[in-house]
Amino acid sequence: MSDQPATILLLEDISTVQFFVRNALSSLPKPYILLTAGSIAQARDIIIDKPIDLFIVDIGLPDGDGIDFLCEAAMLHPQATAVIVTASPNDENRGRAEQLGIVQILSKPIQRDKLIVAVKKLLGWDDATSDSANFRATLSGLTPMDIIQLKCISASTGVLEFSNTLGSGRVYFERGDVVHSLVKNASGETYIGYEAFEEIVSWKSGRVAEVHENAAPPRTINTNWQSLLLEAAQSRDEMTGRAA
Repeated sequence: MSDQPATILLLEDISTVQFFVRNALSSLPKPYILLTAGSIAQARDIIIDKPIDLFIVDIGLPDGDGIDFLCEAAMLHPQATAVIVTASPNDENRGRAEQLGIVQILSKPIQRDKLIVAVKKLLGWDDATSDSANFRATLSGLTPMDIIQLKCISASTGVLEFSNTLGSGRVYFERGDVVHSLVKNASGETYIGYEAFEEIVSWKSGRVAEVHENAAPPRTINTNWQSLLLEAAQSRDEMTGRAA
């Protein structure tokens, strides 16, 4: 961590919880900048051009899921860390959070001391540990395949849009299974189904966002998600091996 103030983004829709967290963070030992958002849409606008060191994110938000938002944030801020606060700290949410590399999950009502301990540790401000021993769980290393797997584990229905310099593509989910995918590459060529899905999971960088479509897509993928991801991973490994 540099000498610059740390930037913390609090994503929480309940004003009383926002006030509690703001008040609790005032006891931190070093300078920081606190940004707040009451919805995922507001948070997305913030993270586009603001460097974020730490996210404090509720899971249940009026326009989506906080863990899904962190999947998006990981593409823009891979070195950030995160604390999840939730009224439902169940095994499914813990599993999804662990796949993101997040080890700090706090139950509501939040305990002030636990919040401060977690924030200090993740920002590297914990004097009780040396720099070499102070593990910071960042959002780095998250790939499109990781993000898709998280959506499948959550039994989600919806659409994710991935984009980078190679093109843009969408993956469609129905109750946790991938049912359709399409890609339009930088040359204007369009792919659908398995071919499009394999193209998206091969991308190593870019941006991802949840989008909404009114019409149901055609079903072009019929494999269950576990087998689909396994096949895509094997295909990706084979392509990497041929390129080596």
